[in-house]
This record gives sequence, structure tokens and C-alpha cells, in this order.
Amino acid sequence: MRRLHPLSAVRRVAVAAVQGAFFAFFVGTALAGAADIPGWVVPLLAPAGGVLAAAFALARYYRFRYDIEGDTLAVESGVFARQSREIPLGRIQNVDTKQGVVNRLLGLSVVAFETAGGSATEATLDAVDESEADRLRRLVQRQDRRTEERDDSAAERGDVAAAAADESATPTDTDSARTATRVDEPTEELFAFTWRDLLTYAVVSVRPAAPALTLAGLPLGGDLVAAVFRFNLAVLGSDAAPSLSLLETFGPPRLVALVLLTLAEFLLTALVVSVVLTVVEYHDFRLFREGDDLRYQRGLLRRYSGTIPLSKVQTVTIRENVLMRRFGYATLVVETAGYSGGNDQSSQGVAVPMAPRETVYELARDIEPFGDLSFERPPTRARRRYAIRFAIAVGVLTVAGYAVDRFLLETGYWWALLAFLALVPPAAHLRWRHRGFALDDDVLATRAGFWRRTTRVAPYYRIQTVFVGRSPFQRRRHLATVTADTASTASVFGGSAAAYDVDDERATELRNTLRSRLYADLLSRKRDAETATSGSADQ
Repeated sequence: MRRLHPLSAVRRVAVAAVQGAFFAFFVGTALAGAADIPGWVVPLLAPAGGVLAAAFALARYYRFRYDIEGDTLAVESGVFARQSREIPLGRIQNVDTKQGVVNRLLGLSVVAFETAGGSATEATLDAVDESEADRLRRLVQRQDRRTEERDDSAAERGDVAAAAADESATPTDTDSARTATRVDEPTEELFAFTWRDLLTYAVVSVRPAAPALTLAGLPLGGDLVAAVFRFNLAVLGSDAAPSLSLLETFGPPRLVALVLLTLAEFLLTALVVSVVLTVVEYHDFRLFREGDDLRYQRGLLRRYSGTIPLSKVQTVTIRENVLMRRFGYATLVVETAGYSGGNDQSSQGVAVPMAPRETVYELARDIEPFGDLSFERPPTRARRRYAIRFAIAVGVLTVAGYAVDRFLLETGYWWALLAFLALVPPAAHLRWRHRGFALDDDVLATRAGFWRRTTRVAPYYRIQTVFVGRSPFQRRRHLATVTADTASTASVFGGSAAAYDVDDERATELRNTLRSRLYADLLSRKRDAETATSGSADQ
């Protein structure tokens, strides 16, 4: 069996030695007084801890071995508790590689293998050289093609025992040569980010983590925060030093203006942080097609690369926020049955971060063919339901505003929040307008969301379950939600294809239609596979 690259051992040992030394030193310092340890012993704990941690890291390196034996990835690990795992290559959904700054300098890559239904990455090789990472990726691709050929052959023969024997057999040289030829097909670049595209995407797609990171970084820039606060006070006509007593003399109007000005500056800073994060993550984004697989690469400091097998795609998702729709852009997300444990879920499966809407739909149809989608909206009584919900939200906001004004501001203008009631009708209309579903010959498409509109395209043959749900409020208006679950990661996190607030009778009809089309699509695909296999046998 193979071991990881020797340089990965050097890196692990060095990191472990530093961490062990720091840990031993601080623990020794903390316990010196309580355990009555002599002072001269404490400095000796640091090198001792470093040596122990380095030895353990070296032992882990020598105990970790892997290899691909036939159609199985075998991994052995563990120093005290030994673990041995065998992962069928045909079960692997995604092969992702990433390079941190240090690994890029050393020419190493971390390879992660993900299978369907797991709660974490099934196996991680940290780390191998780039040529070995590419070899492993191609071996998994090759096995995917063998599996498809065996399935077609078994379907044509109708011999389950023969299919099982083929699955366990070692590939012959002829099989390897044929599949190697298919895997080594020319790589086609489908999409690439220019700097203009990248900066545009960074501006129009605000990352949710940016405000949190900005808030967490405020204590680190205390002097800068104080300078900005003094600037805000000067804008409002005060040159005094910031203090609580000064704020008490400001009066409600100037205090509200100070809060709004500070909030605007905070949001602007968060936008800058979001732009930086997006540029770092999606720098030099490229999408390639290798036979029946998509492969992407991206990253400025940390380099990521991943493979998306088209044969294992569960759903295709198109996302458009308000700014994207205004300028005609969209994001394409391809979701498989793999689970990306520990990875950034916001970027998982992103085939195209941003491109013109027509380009995104063209790529989506190339991955999963479908025609022009004509969406059926919910009945108009659903719009009244949305209006009531928004009106209740305004009422709660007004009550909260009254409490704040009554006990803190004392302006007497808490009732001004009722002005938001004027936004209730257009908000309800926009939610109703951007919801719906469409039935194509081969796919179910659902759409929802105004600020971030999401269109999910689920092939009938990928649907696992179809169920109709009715909340107490939906039952009052004879509405229901029809959800079509697939094996995609989005379904695990509640992102299934769902048709919201469908008429009750229409929901039952839609469920029955999806069932019948699922069975019809599966039978049609089986007949096509048998025809193609019999045609090949005749030749």
C-alpha cells in the first residue's frame, strides 16, 4: 500500500511540535503554583511536549496507508486504535482537492472522497503530490464508466448474478484500455472568470458571513473604530469626546441619526469584507468538461478543485438575487448525492458562480435537458395569506418600537412604524409572483424567493419521494405544499424542490402526475439502454 507524500510528514511533524510545545508550556505554567512544581521544570516541559507531539504525528504518518485495489479504495489509519476502510469506487460521488498556501509551495494537494448519504467526508488524504491526486481522480472517473457499462450490459441480459460477478471482477487490460481512452478525452473549457466578471460577482453577491466577520473584527481595530465614531459626532455637530454622558445630551433625533450613520458605515465595511472574501475564494474560477464529468478549480490563497460526475447529478439549481436579475445574471449550482462534510456549503456544487442568464440556462440544459419552463403560480387567495402574514409582522415590529420608545427614546413617534403597512400589498404580490412550478416532459421545476430567487430543476427519474404538506393556516384556505425529494445534498439541508401554496385539489393531482411520470421515465430509460446495448451487440 502507498503512504502519503514525505513532505506532508515534515509539515505535520513541524506543526505538531510547535503546538505540543506551546500546550505543555502553558499547562505547566498554570499548574506550577497549584502542584508546587519547581520553577526550573516549567521551561523543560515545552521541548518535552514538542517531542511527544512530533513523535505522535510521525507515528500517524507511518500508520496511514492507502491504495486502490481493483475497484475499491482501501485506507488504513490509527496509532492506538487501528481503522481499516474499504470504499467502492462506484459509490464515490465527488473527488475534491484543495491546496493551502503551504501545500501550494510544496506542490501537495489534500484529496477528499465523498460518498452519498455520509455525515462527513468518507476519506481524506493529507497530502499527496499533484500528479498522484490527478491519478486518483482519473481512476474514480474510470470506475464510473465501467459501472455504467456493466449496468447497461446487465440490463440487456437481465442476469443479476452476472452483473454481481462483473462488479467483483478485476478489470481486464482491454477494459482498462477502453475506459482510459474515454477518460483521456480532450478537456473542454466551458467557463472562466475574467477580473471584470469576478469583481462584478463580488459586488452583486453579498456573503452572509461578512457582517459577522466585520463585527468580530471590531475589537481588533479599536483605535480605528474610535476615530470613526469621533467623525460621526463631528458630522452631527459635536466636537466632544465620545462618552455615555454625551449621548444622553444628544436628544432622540440626533441619536437616531447617529445610529443610522454608524449602521450605514458598518454595512459598507461588511460589503468591502464580502468583496475581499469572494475575490479570494473565486479567483481564477474555471469550469471544464472531461467526458461525462465537470471539473472546476478556484481560489487565490487556497486552491480548490473538484469533480462533479454528470451521471450522479440529482438537481440543477439556478439562483438570482435582486441585483443579478436587474443586470441579467444568474448562478448555476449542480447538486449530487454526496455530502461535503466540513466544506463551505455556500460554494458546494457551484458550477458557475455568475454568468449571463442565457448562458446559465444553456449550461443547465446541457447538464439536464429541459425545454422552456412556463411556471404555474399559486392561486390568488395565497396572496391574501401572504398579506396577512406581513401585516402581523408589521404589528409585532410596531409593538417592539413602542416598547423601545416608551422606555428609552421617549419621542412619541413609535406609531411611525405603521407606515410599513403600505409595503404589505406589494410585498405580498412579489412573493406570490415569484413562486410557482412547471412540469416539463423530463423535469419538475420549482421557483421561490424574491430577494434571492431559486429555481430548482429535478429530473423525474431522480425523485425519491413526493409528499403533500398542509399547515393549519394552509388548510383554512385549501392550500398545500408539494415537495419532491431527491438524494441531493440540498434536500438534506431542507432545499428540496417544493411547490408552495398549490390549490388543494391541484396538489393531489400534481403528486399523482409526478408518480406516473417517474415510473414512465424509468421505463423509458430502461428501454433506451436495452436498445443501445442490443445495437452494440449486433455490430
